[in-house]
Amino acid sequence: MAEELEEAELDEEVPEEYEADPMIAPASDGLISAYFFVGLTLTQYRLGRLLDADAFEATVEELLQANEAFVLTGTMEPAEIGERLTAEPEAEFIRQMKLTDEVGEYDVYTPVENDDDAAIAVDSNALVVVIGDDEEDEADEDDPLTMLETTIGAFAGDVDRATDESEAFEWLVGTAGHGDVAVGQYGGPFDTEELRHPAFEELEDAEGIVSSLAVEDEETLTGDFAAILDDPDEEALDELLGASADEQSVDVDEDRVTATATWREEVRYE
Repeated sequence: MAEELEEAELDEEVPEEYEADPMIAPASDGLISAYFFVGLTLTQYRLGRLLDADAFEATVEELLQANEAFVLTGTMEPAEIGERLTAEPEAEFIRQMKLTDEVGEYDVYTPVENDDDAAIAVDSNALVVVIGDDEEDEADEDDPLTMLETTIGAFAGDVDRATDESEAFEWLVGTAGHGDVAVGQYGGPFDTEELRHPAFEELEDAEGIVSSLAVEDEETLTGDFAAILDDPDEEALDELLGASADEQSVDVDEDRVTATATWREEVRYE
């Protein structure tokens, strides 16, 4: 995803035919969300140019966003990251961090002020960032440090992942969770307001949805889609999934819906 983010531009809207296709629109939104995370959210910690090879010695290869947790993998320079995080603020919006703990091989940083609303950890292979949701919640599992430890544990394989605990989620990710950009939502059925794209009423009863895109070459894009739906409308889904593509195929097997699609023109996420 790092390469896609470096090339992304946000000065134009996604074409209407793509925005109306759940095999394109979620990935487009995912790229935009990741773009703003790196470009804006990380800026307050002096890491906003982390994808810029001229600004950091660290290199980012992949980015994963899951609720309030973000994981950037690649080749990290813990000393370089730590120096940026702990430097004295030169602007009001900059948040200074302090080294407070270690989790395995990770150095853990929390804000000098209001230290319970964010946590950042770094080792030589990954940077993990957890930002609180600004909602008052007494639950320990919602504490940024707790979420940070859980994320690191899952990344290292020391704690069970969602794919270990749920056959349905494992199927969704295994079926359509690969590619250069992958976006998913699990834990339904959802109301239309809870869906990432409320216009997709055909998907509002889904237990989970995963959609991914892969860039094959400069003019070819392929996509995979998977959903678990109670009583899916095969005809409606056939008209919806991959509707913007040059080639598409939809398969419904009881409550399991899969689709593949190919676009043979330059598609841009902007």
